[in-house]
Amino acid sequence: MRCGLIHQVAGCVLGCLLSAGILSDAAASSLQVSPIQFTYAPTDQSQALYLQNTGTEPLEAQVRVMRWSQANGRDVLEKAEDLVASPAIVRVAPGERQVVRLARKKPLETSQEKSYRLLVDELPRKMPAERSGLEVLMRYSIPVFVEPNRAQAAASPAAAQQTDLSRVRASVVRDADGKAALQVRNEGPSHLRISFASLADAAGARTWLAQGLVGYVLPGQQMRWPLAIPYPLPSGHTLKARFNDDRESRPVPLAEPGS
Repeated sequence: MRCGLIHQVAGCVLGCLLSAGILSDAAASSLQVSPIQFTYAPTDQSQALYLQNTGTEPLEAQVRVMRWSQANGRDVLEKAEDLVASPAIVRVAPGERQVVRLARKKPLETSQEKSYRLLVDELPRKMPAERSGLEVLMRYSIPVFVEPNRAQAAASPAAAQQTDLSRVRASVVRDADGKAALQVRNEGPSHLRISFASLADAAGARTWLAQGLVGYVLPGQQMRWPLAIPYPLPSGHTLKARFNDDRESRPVPLAEPGS
């Protein structure tokens, strides 16, 4: 899902699946989930996911845990064995809320953050044949992180109020279409979340490239996102973005391509 750089809906809703022949009109999904991100300390064992039905009819949802990695600038999802969701199939009555436990099988400290995606898929409802039309089924993709051990985290000093960018390698490169692309490598022990990217000229005037989430770079990985601007970066302009939970956007520390 791309918009400017890349835009993923807040709450990590990746999209919706459309099934024909079920409802008389296109119906908005009544499935709501919380929280929208999980963070485990190295030895935490379990946390709770809440599924709520805001509609007037029962719904069912499937919950899957996927190991999340990145390769060749792409996200890779594989079935996780060390983090499980129970129950995996949930039925939620109208106006009710159900709990799914997310349990780690062997909570052990790790030197590098572990990353997962929690996929919550609303399942099609069995409706009478005379009710035809379109049903909107939601898929939520929720990031889950297991923090590295405290000794490793302490070895990477961070400012009290801002994300430490000393182990972030970023550059503006030429993309396949000849336009500019932002390439970011994360050499730190934890994920990097990039959002609210903009281009500022010498006078401070800002052009938004993404007014939301750009994407994540997992530890030891490199990602690339297209920029809606020509290559090379216009002279006198600065690329800015917000990193992790920083309150303000900051200049992206750009290196020369290939350096």
